[in-house]
Amino acid sequence: MRQKKFESANKCGKLLAWQMKKRQKLNTITNLEVEGKNIQNPVEIRKCFQRYFKQLYTQEKQKEMDIDRFLKINGLHKISQEKQLMLNYKITDQEVEGAIQNMQLGKSPGPDGLTSRYYRSLKEWLIQPLKEVCNEILEGRQAPESWKEAYITLIPKIETEKTQLKNYHPISLLNVDYKIFADILDKRLKKVLAEEIHKDQAGFLPGRHLSDNMRNIINILEKLQVNINTKAVLIFVDAEKAFNNISWSFMKKNLQGMGVGQGFENGIGAIYSEQKAKIIVNNVVTEEFKIEKGTRQGCPISPLLFISVLEVLLNMIRKDQEVKGIQVGAKQYKLKAFADDLVLTLQEPEPSTKRVLELIQEFGQVAGFKLNKTKTKV
Repeated sequence: MRQKKFESANKCGKLLAWQMKKRQKLNTITNLEVEGKNIQNPVEIRKCFQRYFKQLYTQEKQKEMDIDRFLKINGLHKISQEKQLMLNYKITDQEVEGAIQNMQLGKSPGPDGLTSRYYRSLKEWLIQPLKEVCNEILEGRQAPESWKEAYITLIPKIETEKTQLKNYHPISLLNVDYKIFADILDKRLKKVLAEEIHKDQAGFLPGRHLSDNMRNIINILEKLQVNINTKAVLIFVDAEKAFNNISWSFMKKNLQGMGVGQGFENGIGAIYSEQKAKIIVNNVVTEEFKIEKGTRQGCPISPLLFISVLEVLLNMIRKDQEVKGIQVGAKQYKLKAFADDLVLTLQEPEPSTKRVLELIQEFGQVAGFKLNKTKTKV
């Protein structure tokens, strides 16, 4: 069997076909429950997914003045001149080559069908034109039309009912040239955010680990176990489709308030405007629809844009005097976060919880952050 696998696993033969068939069967959606109806027709299933995600990615009307007013009070502080220059200097050959090398081989390509192996094999011919396009975008030119396209593939959430539309993660398959540009911006922004984002946020930044947050929460639980008269509450916040609901307008204005500079703003503006997508359902592609909000899951810079938005809320909670964190000596511990997974550790449960919910609602109205009350645990 080992010999057979060694000889045949990579070839287009029976063994590979059998393995693909098995995987296909696991990912095939045969029925859905929508508004009490059981839908089994493949065409109808596709239409249901398209309707659901089209609605999910449609941005409700927002008042720009409300966002401006909110960020004037709660926005992140300005970055230094040195950091701004680092974000905005011209993209170099080395950065493009580094981004190409950084692309994982074997990943599904975007709508143009060109894989990361193609870019890696032909990089000496491609670095120059890619660099020129990227620098033109930083100067304010439009991104190529193909960068606005994406295929969305659906990954079912583990241990959830596969008949429910909301139980599928939308992962965007993007063109590799787009990802090269986003990866360059990501590397630059990471250096800035490593110092700007509070250590409470453990996600997506170098030198930070989820284990630090877990240790902190275990320490707090052990302290509360000893001090049994301390009234306290732990709230495990779950946000509704957190990455998909973020307002583009809020995200861009937040970066602008941080003073990231015109070139970097142009780069983000070019890739987060006029997006469109098609969904792959059971290996069939649906009709195209517009995307007006959310950070693409599959885009290299998406996680950093998300945590820079969420940091506004986390700062609000940290600064608010009505929210009392768990007191350890002279220090208060109010929260820990890993991307959108947020844990609040509060003393004086009633007034603190009430105030936190008010802050989340206030932030959510302008940023698009919605509390999922059915999954939030207290």
